[in-house]
Order: sequence, then structure tokens, then C-alpha cells
Amino acid sequence: MPLHGDYLEMSWESLKSSSRYIFLGRSSLRRLAVLAVFFLLALGLLLVYRFLVGGGRAPVQAPVNVSLPTPAGNVSVVDSDGDGIPDDLERVYGTDPYRPNYLLAYALGKLPEEEALLFKNVEDFNESSRGLVDLYASLPREKRGSIEVAMLLGQILSDNIVCEAERRLFEAKFVNPSRLEIVGLNWTPTRVVLDKIYDINVTFTARDDKTPLVYAELRLIPVEYYYMIEKYGMRQEDYPKVFPPDKERVYNLTPIDGKFDSLEEKFSLQIKDIVGGREYKIVALVRDLAGNEHRAELDLPYIRQYENFGKVLFDKGVIVMAVYLPFDMSSIPRKDDDPLLGRYDTISDIVLMKHVDWATGYGVNVFLLDSQNHWWPGIMVKVFTICRALLSTGQVKVAWLMGPSIRHFTYGKQGGDIPEWAIDLSLPRNNETFIWFVQMLMRFADNENYLRIDGKPVLYIWDEGAFFNQAGTYRAVKAMFGDKVYIIADWFPRIPTMPSDEYFQFVLKKYRGDGLRVVDAFTGWIGLHQVGLYTEEYVNKYEFYYAKQLDAWYWFTKDWGKDFIVTVAPGFDNSYSWGGPQVPLPRGADLFKKRLEIALKYLDPRLPILKIDTWNDWGEWSYFEPTVKEGFVYLETLKSLLEEYIENRRG
Repeated sequence: MPLHGDYLEMSWESLKSSSRYIFLGRSSLRRLAVLAVFFLLALGLLLVYRFLVGGGRAPVQAPVNVSLPTPAGNVSVVDSDGDGIPDDLERVYGTDPYRPNYLLAYALGKLPEEEALLFKNVEDFNESSRGLVDLYASLPREKRGSIEVAMLLGQILSDNIVCEAERRLFEAKFVNPSRLEIVGLNWTPTRVVLDKIYDINVTFTARDDKTPLVYAELRLIPVEYYYMIEKYGMRQEDYPKVFPPDKERVYNLTPIDGKFDSLEEKFSLQIKDIVGGREYKIVALVRDLAGNEHRAELDLPYIRQYENFGKVLFDKGVIVMAVYLPFDMSSIPRKDDDPLLGRYDTISDIVLMKHVDWATGYGVNVFLLDSQNHWWPGIMVKVFTICRALLSTGQVKVAWLMGPSIRHFTYGKQGGDIPEWAIDLSLPRNNETFIWFVQMLMRFADNENYLRIDGKPVLYIWDEGAFFNQAGTYRAVKAMFGDKVYIIADWFPRIPTMPSDEYFQFVLKKYRGDGLRVVDAFTGWIGLHQVGLYTEEYVNKYEFYYAKQLDAWYWFTKDWGKDFIVTVAPGFDNSYSWGGPQVPLPRGADLFKKRLEIALKYLDPRLPILKIDTWNDWGEWSYFEPTVKEGFVYLETLKSLLEEYIENRRG
């Protein structure tokens, strides 16, 4: 405790009395020794007093009179420790008026009183502590009052010491934030089986210009498509059938070198066993010592759910085609079922990717894309966009389908026996129109994923039987590409017409035979089913007549030296959409299996091509894509029989 004046005065009187006694009773040397002892004792007491008053930090300065302005004029007050804070105020603040608190005085000059008092217990007044006050004072008042600032400042001041690292931390967090960045966020597939990506490796580098990095994480987030429930009417219970459930994954990362110890860290992460069937998003987040965070995102393309079985078949020389309609299904009539995807629009990227994933996963390797040329130019941009999207996947081959168009060609009799439903390509207008269609479509033929047979890009002519006197036009088409176009003519008559029929032979010899000799392959449509009201016999015994028809036209095709492409259909009925009254060709998994078994027997050994009519024509009941009621049963049937076919073919 401080030593007061009375106590000091008494001590010095005692010291004097003792000195007289000693002088009277001892020799001079003895007296000097005793005087020295008492002098040292008094000096020690004085030093103890000054130490206690000064708090051990600095010598007590002489009291200083501080002049403070008041309404009545300047008032002189006492500042015992000379730190610029009057003693009375120090007592109010709870600080020692005899112990200099220069940092508090500095803070009071920079901040409102209640904020300056946050620094009252800091022990040292140096560049770091003073700098912290400056940084804090530079913030807007509302920012200084935030929770995050209060928390960090409280942590720094908790031990009543401010070091330079803490000052820099505060600066990097709130005043001059660190420039934290993520560069080179990238991914690479590391395990891929038949286009199905199972594992990937993700790499990136994080950099901070001021503050060391202390944390990093990476998230693999599956993209959800709940909008399809509302937009396309997909049933909620079907959503997990379309998009297999997958959870977000969170990985806490360690730098490649094993520890966080620098302003730049490199990261690498292996992610395994991705479910697929959707797109994914990669989100990388890093944090520095100041608490600054930075994130970067990377969108992954659609990752397949299924391995590409269609590619296996294609590599073995087996082509499985499916006719693809570029429809907006919201406007297409449906009979008794709905797509599993809902009433979709094929312009949607995710719809296209699901179709490619499903179709190729079960054996299809070619989409014959219906150009809808009879609706040009209105739909032309849309179908071209869809074609580009399908080609860009690199997972399915694409070829164009084109056909007659009442809007563009001249129909009817032209001097003789040509029927009203026929198009005479010897007419200049019809010839020019046909060639224009081909020129527009075959601009896509240079793409590596456009279907080629025998090295030639494929052009499929639907309802080719409607074109008469076509030889000159077909030769002109081939000449445009240096005779490197593979033309498929879809023209076989329906059940029960046979090659020996008189009228067929008449038309063939007079109007169509020369043109058919120019094309490369023959085929028919919807399994050669005869559409009409008086076809009960052929529908009830369809599988019998189907096999008979395939056999007859297979040998006819071989006699002509052409490739034979087998057509098969899940079913057919367009009486509810744009067709007339008819006897529908029944659907069913068992019926589809029987028809496929027949079709596979007639695949051309040199060039086995199966054509399924169709993937998604909901207006004609001929679809085999996954549905609400039938699910994946048609695809499962197809894959099972194709696996058996290639096994037997190998044997």
C-alpha cells in the first residue's frame, strides 16, 4: 500500500535519534557504519513506496494539472500519472489514476467513450495496440457494433495483450480484407465404363495475399429437377424413378502437402461411386485465419445412370435405331398412358439427356430424328437445335428422317397413271424442293456423331413409296456428296401385300424401280402393320403375318442387292389423334417380346440393323420410352433379347 507523509516523517525522526546515541557511545568508524545502515533502510522504504504507487510499470510522475473546458470556463483537474486522463475520470472508468494508461487515452481521442473503454485493460502501448485502435476506429459505427467485429475484438483483448499478428488479423478481416481466391477448379473422370462416369478427381488451388489459409471443403451437390413436377406434370411418386436419389456429399480437405501453413495451398480429391442420372454441382470453399471466405462453383454435365449398352452393340456392328420425335408433348394427344418424364418438351436439355441415357442404356445406339420437314420453316430452328444437342452428347448416333410434305411438294396425276397421293420428282419444283431439304439437313453430316454406314452419312426417307420417278433426284443428291450418302428407303408395302402382287409390280417397273436401284437399303414402317378398319384378320394374327411379311421382303431385298433393315413396333393407333377409324395394333410387353424375337431372326448378317418405330410418338401409340403405367418393361425386354442375340451371334 502507498506510504503517506506522516509515516515518512516519523521514520526520519527515529533515524535522527538513533544517530545521536551512536555518536555518544561509539567510535567514529562505528558511528559511520550505523549511519550507512539507516540511510540504506530509508532509501529502500522510499523505493518500495514509489514501486507501489507506480504499479511496477513506470515511475510515478509528479501530479499534473490538466485544464478542461466547461461552460463556466476552463477547470484545472489533477492527472497523477500524467497519461492525459484526470484522476476523477480514471476512478469512474475503474482504472488506476496512479498507473499510466496511454492506450486508453489514445482510444478516447479516437472513439466515443463507451467504445474506447474496450481497450482500458490492455497492458502495453505500442504500435500493435495503437494500430488496433486505429483500425477499429476506421470502421463505420454500425460495423463496429456488429456481432462479428465484437467477437473478434473480444478474442484479441481477452488476454489484455495485442500482438502484431492479432492486429493484422483484424485488418485482414474487417478493414483491408484479404484477396482470397480459388483458381483452377477442375474435374477429371477417373473411372468411366461405357460412358458412365463412376469416379472423378477434383483439383484446385487456393490463394490469399495476406492471411494464411486454415480451412477448405468441397461439396458434390446433386441437381434436382422438381420443376418438372409442376412444369410437365410429372407425378411426384415417379420422380425417384426418373432421378435416382443421391445425397449431397461434404468433404473436409487437407492440402496436398499435408497441412495448412502458407498463403497458397493445393487440393486434390477423389470422389467415388457417383450415382448419376442427373447433373451435379461442385462447390469449393476456403477460409483464411481472418475468417474471410471464398467459394467457387463448377457445374458438371449430365452424368449417366446407365452404362452405354448401345455402344457395345455398335462396336460389334449391330445397329439399333429408334425413331425420335421432336415434340412438345403438352400438345400431343395421348391414349391411355403418359411419359414417365411427364408431358415434356424435347427442347429441354435434361429431357434429351434422360432419353439418351435410357435408350442407349438398354441398347439403342441411333436416333432417327424426324426433321418434321412438313412443318418447315416454323419448326426448323427447334429441330436443328435438338439435333445439335443430341450430337453433342457423343453417346448416341443421329441421322435425319425426312418425308413427303403437302405444304412443299406438288401432288397428284401428271399425265398418266400417277395416283393423287404420289409426288413426281421429275417435276422441277418437286426435284428442287427435295434437294433443298437434303441440303439443309445434311449440313450436320460432318459431325463425328452423325450416323455413317459403310463410311457414308445416312439419309432416311420416310414414306418413300410416295415418291415417283425419283432416280434423277436421288442421283443428284448422291452427286452432291461425291456419291457418299447412304439412302434408306422406307417403302415396303404393309401386310398383306407381297412382292408378287400385280399392282405393286406395275408401279415398281413403271415409276419407282429405277429410283430404288439408287438407294442403299430398304425398310418399312411400324412393323408393316396395315392401318384401317377392315384389318381384324391381320391384327388378330399379327405376329404370324409379320413373320411372313419380313421373310418375303427380306429375300426381295437380297435379290436387289440392298441392305435389309427390320422394322418392329410396340403397337399402333392414331385414331385418337390425327388418324381415322382403325383397328389398333395391340401393345404389351409379351407382344413386344414376340415381335422382337421374330425381328431379330431377320437381321441382315452382313449389316444387322433393327429399327424400332418409335421411341416417343405418343400421338400414334407406338412409343417404347419409359411410361407411368408400363415403366421400363419395353426397354428391359429389348436389352434382354439383344444380349441374347449378340451372345448367339458370337457363338
